[in-house]
Amino acid sequence: MERKTDELLEHDADGIREFDNQLPRWWLYGFYFTMLFAAAYLVNYHLLATPLVGQAGMVAEYEAEVQAAAHLVAARPKPPAASLGAATDADTLKKGEALFNSATSLCASCHRADLGGLVGPNLTDDQWLNGCSVTDVVTSIRTGNPTRGMLPFGSNTRLGDEQLLQLASYVLSRRGSAPPNPKPPDPERDKACN
Repeated sequence: MERKTDELLEHDADGIREFDNQLPRWWLYGFYFTMLFAAAYLVNYHLLATPLVGQAGMVAEYEAEVQAAAHLVAARPKPPAASLGAATDADTLKKGEALFNSATSLCASCHRADLGGLVGPNLTDDQWLNGCSVTDVVTSIRTGNPTRGMLPFGSNTRLGDEQLLQLASYVLSRRGSAPPNPKPPDPERDKACN
């Protein structure tokens, strides 16, 4: 039975009727080619450990990028611990307080404006989670503590080295200030500062 071309079908959608034509062969062959290409691509790059075509598999590329990133982090110069000292001048402490209480920082929302501790620990006592030297405080601010809910830099808003030192100096200057109703230390977690 021979098919007629440009034959209108009986059904319509919103007053639109369609022709019942066969697709051109070049279009069908192109469609079949894309399906075969997609299947071969899936098998080659996502299912095989070592691809038949290409340099390395997805997992190997990922591991290479992680190693490269680790080397970059390890190669980044870090200031020696002896070179870091808490600043005590009023201007630096005022800037550190402004950073601690700023709207872009989440420090005060977790540690309270008086540093007595709310969700985060009390920063005015002598029981600290990660140590209480300037280097320890700067490292805690820089890396955060994601397992306990603290983002790097307090809010993922990167701070410069000078700002880090200002903020750490302010936090250390408030140690021993005895705010009202401080959060009690957790003896299983916190360590005594020397």
